[in-house]
Parts: sequence; structure tokens; C-alpha cells
Amino acid sequence: MSEMSPADTRVFLFHSANAAADASGAMDKVNAWLGKDRSNSAYPNLKITDITVTSDGTGGVYTLVVCNLGASRPREDF
Repeated sequence: MSEMSPADTRVFLFHSANAAADASGAMDKVNAWLGKDRSNSAYPNLKITDITVTSDGTGGVYTLVVCNLGASRPREDF
């Protein structure tokens, strides 16, 4: 993993409780979030730096997504 600034780093945690029963749907929430259009958001340069999938021990999975926010847009509410 590259050197990342804590101020520009965000970690998102997703949980799919029924991954064992619905393996194809286990990543639906994650994929929907990853595919989100951020071009008009405060962080259009969001970069995924790491994704880790771990069992929750009861048939589900935790998906951890580490992101670098990139350069944010200047604030206009001054």
C-alpha cells in the first residue's frame, strides 16, 4: 500500500450477513457504492487503495474498503 495522508484517507466497512446463502449478492452494496458517480461530489478524485474481504464467522462477510479522497473541491461557502 502506498503512503497515504490520514487527512485524505477514509475507511468504509460493509457487512453482508447472508454471503454463504447468496454469494452473488454478497457484494451488491459494495459494488453499488463503488460504481457511484462522484463527478459532482466534494471528492471527484476518490481512489480505492485497498479492499479486504473477511468472514464474519457466521456465514457472512465484512468488506473493508480503504480510499484516498484525492484533491477536494474548494469550498464556496465562505
